[in-house]
Amino acid sequence: MFAGQWHPDPYRNARIALQQGDTAPALHLLAAARGDAEARIHALCSLSRNTIPRLPQLEAQLGQDPWNPDLWLLVGTLQEESAWKARGAAVMSETSRAQVDGLMHHMTRARESLHRAAELLPEDPAPWRRLMGCAMAAGKYSGEVHDMWAELVKRGGDISYDANRLRLVTLTGKWHGSEAECFAFARERTRDLPPGHPMHALVPLAHVEAYIELRSDDNVFTRVRAALRYFSRKEVRREVDAASDRLMAGADAYAAHPASPEAHQAFAFVFNDRGDIKRSRPHLERSGDEADWPWVYLSDDDESEDQLLDRARMRAGLPKFPGR
Repeated sequence: MFAGQWHPDPYRNARIALQQGDTAPALHLLAAARGDAEARIHALCSLSRNTIPRLPQLEAQLGQDPWNPDLWLLVGTLQEESAWKARGAAVMSETSRAQVDGLMHHMTRARESLHRAAELLPEDPAPWRRLMGCAMAAGKYSGEVHDMWAELVKRGGDISYDANRLRLVTLTGKWHGSEAECFAFARERTRDLPPGHPMHALVPLAHVEAYIELRSDDNVFTRVRAALRYFSRKEVRREVDAASDRLMAGADAYAAHPASPEAHQAFAFVFNDRGDIKRSRPHLERSGDEADWPWVYLSDDDESEDQLLDRARMRAGLPKFPGR
């Protein structure tokens, strides 16, 4: 291990080890998180970042450890990530046959692995969160994505920030719902949350989805107007600002929550786009040094998510992270 690579975050440390070929910390992390839906689902999110090249090694381990539910879960997660990578980010009408074939190939394998993980740990909600992702991209039948959410809820997985974020996306018009359903979900899930809870970020995330949908419209005028005005609309400002105030009111109490940095980044994304430095800065100060959702929506070959986050920090008068 190279000096200076370790970080206080155990999720990141396990991911770094996995990237370098040591699978033990990742499997230990998952095993230790059994019974904790938030930690277990968050661990999978962290471990799946830039670790697809380790999938053959993990699949080979199944031959020596075929009864390990954590191994099946991690394999299924990386197979699902491989499917999304094969599909690409374009809309389906602009996705090639080869990309669709790659998506279906990897999703079939992911489903098999994740169902095996679910069989070995029947009360674990984590496989159903990943199966929700499979159903979102390549549903086997109408309504499957909603059934996967129901299975996750049945096992207590609806306390997970990541599971709720994915559910929000599945309810958008571009996937399996509508803008009205997406916003209704965000408002219902956040209505009774205590101050500081990361899930308050579902409110700005619902607006981000509406914003991105408008930016993708066929009409050039609609796209330009969305880019210039959406987050400055009076009703949008009012709702997002109120949610921000609720998050900040208890931010210190939830600082150790694994989803806290991502929640603050959701608000920082909106306020940065709006040009509201006063509101973006306190969120950016709590956002950590790794870009998370939803910066990916604006990233491209010229500017990565991390670079977008860095630019937002510079705009807010915050220093660059060491080494970047």
